[in-house]
Amino acid sequence: MRCANISCKYFLLSLFFIFLTTACAQWYPRATSSGLPEREYTYQKPETINDGWETASLNEADISSEKIDQMMLDILNGNDKNIHSVLLIKNGKLVLEEYFYGYTRDTSHFLASVSKSITSILIGIAIDQEIASEVKTKVYEFFPEYTGMKWIDQKYPITLQHLLTMSAGLDWEANKYSRRDPRHTTYQMYDSGNPIGFVLDRDVSEAPGKKFNYNSGLTILLGGIVKNTSGLYIDDFAGQYLFSAMGISDYHWDKFPDGNIQTDGGLHLRPRDMAKIGYMIMNNGKWKDRQIVSREWVAESTKKHIDALGIGYGYQWWIGKTKINNQTLKVLFASGHGGQKIFIIPELDLVAVFTSRVFNSNGHSGPEEFLLKYIIPSIMPSTAPKKAIKLSPKILDELTGKYETKAHGFVAPIFRERDKLYTRTSFFDKVELIPESETQFFGVSKNIGEFKIHFIKDERGNVKQCIAYVGFRGIHFDKIE
Repeated sequence: MRCANISCKYFLLSLFFIFLTTACAQWYPRATSSGLPEREYTYQKPETINDGWETASLNEADISSEKIDQMMLDILNGNDKNIHSVLLIKNGKLVLEEYFYGYTRDTSHFLASVSKSITSILIGIAIDQEIASEVKTKVYEFFPEYTGMKWIDQKYPITLQHLLTMSAGLDWEANKYSRRDPRHTTYQMYDSGNPIGFVLDRDVSEAPGKKFNYNSGLTILLGGIVKNTSGLYIDDFAGQYLFSAMGISDYHWDKFPDGNIQTDGGLHLRPRDMAKIGYMIMNNGKWKDRQIVSREWVAESTKKHIDALGIGYGYQWWIGKTKINNQTLKVLFASGHGGQKIFIIPELDLVAVFTSRVFNSNGHSGPEEFLLKYIIPSIMPSTAPKKAIKLSPKILDELTGKYETKAHGFVAPIFRERDKLYTRTSFFDKVELIPESETQFFGVSKNIGEFKIHFIKDERGNVKQCIAYVGFRGIHFDKIE
C-alpha cells in the first residue's frame, strides 16, 4: 500500500529518528477573547551553578530576543504542549534555559534514541584507547561466546562500521509497524530475553554497506562490543571514561533482564548535561581542557557515510542541512523518539537541546520547527522576504503530475487550479506552491511547516524529478505521470 501524500511520508520519516513550568520562565495569566488564559514571558539569563557552564545573556551572545520571545510564547500558550525543556549554548556559554510542565534543571529525562549517538562516542573512546578494534573489524569476532548464532557460524561479512551506519543489511522491520506492535522487530528483540543473541541470529537480506535501514538492534550490539572488549558494561564504561570526565554525575541507563544495557534508547540525562555532550562534539571532542574523544573520531563519526532517505547518517549521528539567507548550514543532531534533540550547528557556534514528551506527542516536528522558525533566524536575521512571480499556464502544466520516491514508494501529487499550483500534505491540507522561479517553489503547510520544492529538468527541458526540502531533509522524487 502506497503512502499518497507528503504528510504520510514525513510521518514515516519521523519513525527513523525512530522527534514545559520553568525556573527561568515567568508566567503572567490574563484573559483572552476566547476566555482561556494567555501567558506572557520575560527572559532571564541562566543561573551559574558551578556545573561547568558559563552563562551569558541573549544580548551578550548577539541573539535577537524578539524571536526567542515569540518561540517561548508559542510554547507557553499551548501551541506545543509536548516540549519539556529548551536550552541554547552560543559561543560556549549557556544563554537560554527554560523548563515546562513541572520539569526543572534537576529532572533527569529519558533520551530515547539520543542514546545511540552517545553510544557512538563510547565506541570512539574504546577505539582511541585501543580497547576495541578499528571499524573494519568483522562483528562476529567480538562475540565468540555466541556460537550457534548465524552471524557467528556463517561469519557474516558485517563490520563494526556497518553497525555504526545502520547498513548491516539485516532482515529487520522497523517501518511498517508501530514500535509497540509485536510484529515490529525491535519489539521482538526486547521480548526475546536475549537481545544480543536475537540480533546475531537474524538473516542477512541484502549486502552490508549498501542501504540504510533503521535498526535499534545494531546499537545493542555496540554495547555488547564495549562489554566484551573492556570488561565493563557500557553504563560503567560511560561513567568512567565519559561522564565523570565531563562533570556529569546524574545519569542512568536502563537494562535488559539479562544485564545488558539498552544502548538503543535507555539513557537518562539532565538537559544541561545533554548540552555538554553537544558542545563537546562541536568542540572536536574536547570539554574544557580535556580531550574526551579524539578529533579524528568526531570528524569521522559526524560526516555523512550513507543516505537515510533524504538526510545523511554518520556513526549514529544524523547530518542534515538547511539554507538560510543563501547560506547552507550543516545541522548535526542526535534524535530521540517524541522530540528529544541535541542540535549542533558549527557555523553558528550553536548547540540547541530539546526534551519532549516521549510517547503520544507530535514527534520530531516541534523541535525542528522551533529551530528553523525561531532559533536560527534569531542569530541570522532574514534578508528580503520571498518574492513570488507569475508563471504561464504552460509552465505550470509541465510541472503537474505524480512524483514518487524510489526507495519507499511515497507519492506526492502536484496539480494546477486556474493559475496556481498545489500539492497536498494530507487529505485535508491543500497547500499552494508559490513560485520564486520556473523551478523553485515554496509552501507553508499546517502539517509540516514551511517547505521548498525544486523541479529538475532533463537536457530536453522535460521535468523528470523534484527535490522536496522539509526540515533538514532533501528528498528526491521521480515524476511518474
